[in-house]
Amino acid sequence: MKTYHIKTYGCQMNYSDSERMETYLQALGLSPCKDYKTADLIIFNTCSIRQKAEDRVFSEIYKVEQLKKKKKDLLVVVTGCMIRKSSSRYSTERDALFPRMAALDIALRIDELPSLASLMREIQPALDIEAIEEESLEDYFQINASHSSHEAKTQAFVAISNGCDKFCTYCIVPYSRGREKSRKMEDIIAECEKLVEIGVKEITLIGQTVNSYGLGKADEESGKFANLKEKEPFVALLEKLDLLHEKGLERVRFTSPHPQDMSDQLIEAMAVLKTQMPYLHLPVQSGDNRTLKRMNRTYTIEQYREIIKKLRAKIPDISISTDIIVGFCGETDEEFEKTLKFYEEMAFEHAYIAQYSQRRGTTADRFMKDDIPQKVKKQRWHKLNFLLVKMAERGYKRFLNKTVNVLVENQNGKTCMGRSEHFKAVQFNSGRKLLGQIVPVKITRAREILLEGELV
Repeated sequence: MKTYHIKTYGCQMNYSDSERMETYLQALGLSPCKDYKTADLIIFNTCSIRQKAEDRVFSEIYKVEQLKKKKKDLLVVVTGCMIRKSSSRYSTERDALFPRMAALDIALRIDELPSLASLMREIQPALDIEAIEEESLEDYFQINASHSSHEAKTQAFVAISNGCDKFCTYCIVPYSRGREKSRKMEDIIAECEKLVEIGVKEITLIGQTVNSYGLGKADEESGKFANLKEKEPFVALLEKLDLLHEKGLERVRFTSPHPQDMSDQLIEAMAVLKTQMPYLHLPVQSGDNRTLKRMNRTYTIEQYREIIKKLRAKIPDISISTDIIVGFCGETDEEFEKTLKFYEEMAFEHAYIAQYSQRRGTTADRFMKDDIPQKVKKQRWHKLNFLLVKMAERGYKRFLNKTVNVLVENQNGKTCMGRSEHFKAVQFNSGRKLLGQIVPVKITRAREILLEGELV
């Protein structure tokens, strides 16, 4: 066995997990290859947020089945969110994948990554790979991420927690990733320090509900953050990372926070810390309290509105985006209309809109009826998306004739693309090589989801 290929689906958390897999596999002596057809090991890091995401995996696995008929020693692994946590009803969920995936050799949860080498040897006892003492790894977070996702090596995603304790009725994460567990703060800081040393200018902290860092049940049981009595763990983490500004860290972002944990402390930190950007993605999911209650979202529209009010009072020019689900179980026309009105009231500058998709194993799947016709879901999606486009255009136009600082994420010839402080996509031309640099750009044109400008 010499080579591996990882196919990653879904969110930033999955891509961060794949970066840990890369580090792990390279420690075993394996090398990456771009074409899965030539790989000795293929890993599918899966997403389960919607049925379409799972269908894509099954389609790809079918292609690998044909390949495996020719390559008898090929090993195929499935991990990620399609591997549910065991429960009384879904204890055979993992086993049920094998008959549906004839090519599948190993199915493991991402937190079981340290045991992958031994599982591979069980299937191929003569496997020639380096030895790793998996007992020395308390959890998979001890495996350093390769940070290979960005073309510009000045950006990195850093996972600070795994799992979720919120149990939204539509969400599979608590069953696929388990209860929320935070990394040790010193380990996060050490990873970020190393990243800054090699030139990283922007770090994005990621977690299922990133701002509940240190507040989960597992964290309480371990007593890991017991010494932080007055300071919230996430705020303490942001303050420590802000000290790296003197060493070259320019930007710290985080995604996605939960409104329940959007505290006054956190809002104040966002307003005063040098590395914090004037942008926040804060999922609301619905603009109606009855729908939020059915979703088990632990806040009201009134509470969410107050959070936005405080944010704009402290950070007047902040850009705010959100997530919204349309067509959730029982959503009436009246409830949807409230979502439309709330969206406009909040003046969101962008949103990720999803049509509700029932996920096997969730509370909504077990106890609620998916009673909104697909045609209605599509109509609601288009209606909200029309409003999104109008609001996004307004949000982009406010930057016309202003100078913004752009971190160049990719460059193709003279064409540079990057993000401003407000997380707006910006395009401009330059004859210089600017990949990975932060440069001032005067905005000359505002399109629907793109700013165009000239290098100052």
